[in-house]
This record gives sequence, structure tokens and C-alpha cells, in this order.
Amino acid sequence: MHDELGFHKVCARWVPRQLTAEHKCKRVEIYQRSLNRYNNEGEQFLSRIEKGDETCVHHYKPESNRQSMEHKQPDSPAKKKFKTQPSAGKVMLTLFWDSEGPILEDYLEKGHTMNSAR
Repeated sequence: MHDELGFHKVCARWVPRQLTAEHKCKRVEIYQRSLNRYNNEGEQFLSRIEKGDETCVHHYKPESNRQSMEHKQPDSPAKKKFKTQPSAGKVMLTLFWDSEGPILEDYLEKGHTMNSAR
């Protein structure tokens, strides 16, 4: 197929969701308003932007490369380091930050739900 038809394989690009034309227009409007505010206010506008995200984190701390260093003789074999498996325990981390750094770091207890009251 490649030689005769000139086809080549490509991988699909992952996107979080398929956007409608209305969603795309709304995003352009929001970005344009933000750009206009930046043009008017400069760096002060950027310093007021806050971002938040949440993710699940595991209950383990792997050994760093520096922690695993040890002295060895030149003729001794290199030490092998295997991947550590994360423990079964996970917790949800919610993090908010701005241009100065983290504002809020919150760990959700097991069995609780993230809602507006939380």
C-alpha cells in the first residue's frame, strides 16, 4: 500500500473530548477576552491566575538514584535496580497553585467524596 498508493500509517491523537462548533467558538471567545485583559493589565493579570487539578497518588516513596548509590570496585558487576510496584493504597490529591507556587494541597480521605461542601 505504501509504495503503490503512497499511504503511510499514522496514530490517532488523543484528545480529552470531541468539541462541537459551539464549544470551539466559546473557547475562542474566552481566550480572546483573556488576551485582551493581558494586553490591558500586563503581568498583573497573569499573577492573579489560579489553576487547580486533582489526581490519585500512591502511598509509597521510591528510593531515589542518589539514595541507591554505593561504592563498588571497577571489576564488580553493576547493581540492578528493579521498578518498584506502587502499593495498593491510593488517595486523591487536589492541588491549587498560582504564579507564586502552591496555594492549597488537600488529600481526600478514603471513603469520602469530593463535593461542593468539601
